[in-house]
Amino acid sequence: MKTRMVFIGGFLGAGKTTLAYHLARALNKQDLAVSVVMNDLGNVLVDTQFMKNAGMDAREVTGSCFCVRFDEFLKDARSLVGMRRQDVIIAEPIGVSTSVLASVITPLRSQYDDEFSVAPLMVVIDSHNFLSEMASAGPDWAKTHLIFMQQLREAEVLVLSKQDLLRPGEDAMVRKYAKELAPDAEMIEFSARDLKNLGKLVEIVRSDRTTTREAPKVDPRTFAGEKAALGWYSASMRISTDGERLDIYDLMTSIMKGLSREFEPSAIAHIKVLISSPKASAKMSLVQESMQVDGVKGGRFVSGEAELVLNARAVASPEKLRGGIEKVLDSELARSKVAVLHKETACFVPRAEIPKHVNIS
Repeated sequence: MKTRMVFIGGFLGAGKTTLAYHLARALNKQDLAVSVVMNDLGNVLVDTQFMKNAGMDAREVTGSCFCVRFDEFLKDARSLVGMRRQDVIIAEPIGVSTSVLASVITPLRSQYDDEFSVAPLMVVIDSHNFLSEMASAGPDWAKTHLIFMQQLREAEVLVLSKQDLLRPGEDAMVRKYAKELAPDAEMIEFSARDLKNLGKLVEIVRSDRTTTREAPKVDPRTFAGEKAALGWYSASMRISTDGERLDIYDLMTSIMKGLSREFEPSAIAHIKVLISSPKASAKMSLVQESMQVDGVKGGRFVSGEAELVLNARAVASPEKLRGGIEKVLDSELARSKVAVLHKETACFVPRAEIPKHVNIS
């Protein structure tokens, strides 16, 4: 029996991980074995740890896009099937991926059709931010959002997420704008708060529908300038409260508020922070001015040692990004009387990645 492969793409902060989490939970409740494969340019991922803390079977491909590391992605997928006989694998490419259809899905369906049944490509849009941008869009908007436009061109199912952040009537405007940009995509509105239309997405996964979209030819170097504007920062810390109770919700909120003061809202593509211990964990995210709690497990207090992981993607030079984030982290950890026992960080600018197994000419 073939393993069902589900790809969930979309720009940074669109809500891909949230959808993957709820989709995996719903499928698990229907007695299906599900794994999630995360992807990022950095080597420390908040989302992978979040999935594991939630009891999900999660793996990750780091340091580059699935598009470039197709062999590694395929090896992981086969390993999951061989070890656990998974019914469904949900794969989440990085938020700046521009060739999932050409470099991952097309090889899977043409060369490995006997192993995997690939569902129609889902692409997630942050309805709230999308509407704000489109309402004030100028004539050159598409030229400055090349990555987003390419993701729309690849979409077979367009998931309009964060519907709960819209005012009455705005959902129709989101659908109108999205239809203009992606006229051939099926559109499904989704909200993580009330799980609106989650059942429709589950039906797609459980159906026999497969991806049919032909991959648009595009040179990955087209997006080099847009990617180069983004700074990419990751930190992994082992922290200690010295036996005192730490309110991790309060600490994460203070960190996010500090970062929102340090950087202009329009510069914040996505910032995620997770604090976890054996007894409690919580994750929070910030996209532009929108801050939300993505999950809490076991309560909001920890004592003793815990792990703090932070991923940030913002329009800033690596130097400015690192300096601003570490300034806020140092200040808020000191305020909360938290000691840092071990710390690893990385900060860089994404480069144009050219898949060697795909002809881009």
